[in-house]
Amino acid sequence: MPDIQVLLIDDETDYSETMGFYLMAKGYKVRTAPSGKDGIEEVKKERPDIVFLDFLMPEMDGMETLKGIRSFDSELPVILVTAYASDERIQSAKGYGIVGIFPKTADFTEAAKLIGEALKQLK
Repeated sequence: MPDIQVLLIDDETDYSETMGFYLMAKGYKVRTAPSGKDGIEEVKKERPDIVFLDFLMPEMDGMETLKGIRSFDSELPVILVTAYASDERIQSAKGYGIVGIFPKTADFTEAAKLIGEALKQLK
């Protein structure tokens, strides 16, 4: 597997660290950002191959962050991570070209499947 860079944007550092550890064990290179603003800066600094973006964060939520990323990169595969999201908000996010939704309560093997979907978009 080539070096695949994954950026985790999530204000819950315990969750990011756990998910990051899992993804690193699978061979992915992982970076984290604790906020939407920091996540946008990380994407600008060194574009990752895939972004996992938390939907609910203080100050700048996932939708605002997604819109910020899309303002300069319309092709970057983004997977929305959420514990709570209405169908209306999910549909709105799909309008911004997300790869899929990863529930925070799901097993991390589901994250790996979504990465596979995202990688298909990269080809």
